[in-house]
Amino acid sequence: MGNKFGTVVLVVIMLFCLLTTLSAGARPDRFAEQLGLKIVNAGGTNEVYAQYAGFFLAVAIICLAALLGQVPRAAAYMLLIAVFGGLIAGRAFSLGANGGLAGFTPMIIALYAIDAIGLVVSATALAFDRT
Repeated sequence: MGNKFGTVVLVVIMLFCLLTTLSAGARPDRFAEQLGLKIVNAGGTNEVYAQYAGFFLAVAIICLAALLGQVPRAAAYMLLIAVFGGLIAGRAFSLGANGGLAGFTPMIIALYAIDAIGLVVSATALAFDRT
């Protein structure tokens, strides 16, 4: 069962990462706006391309490589745990610094849940996938 669950985790996260890549790459201004950000110059566009389109493309590639047996699945799960764990840590700090969720866009609030789910399913896949 762990192998099937792990496969689903890698596929779903890969698709999420590709959606993020495409959304950020195709419309960086709209992508930034959904996060509560505003691009004011080329540097802002560059950061959306790099931090969202490029970074999430790299994560998607690792998921695909694990699915194809080119890298150990455990390594891909560890990467996902680091990514989602880091995002959750930053979001937890933000909750304290901002005194709660007030002022966050609906997308940011949804990302709290998405990142937490990503962390939990990646850790579960690591624990149970025996490939």
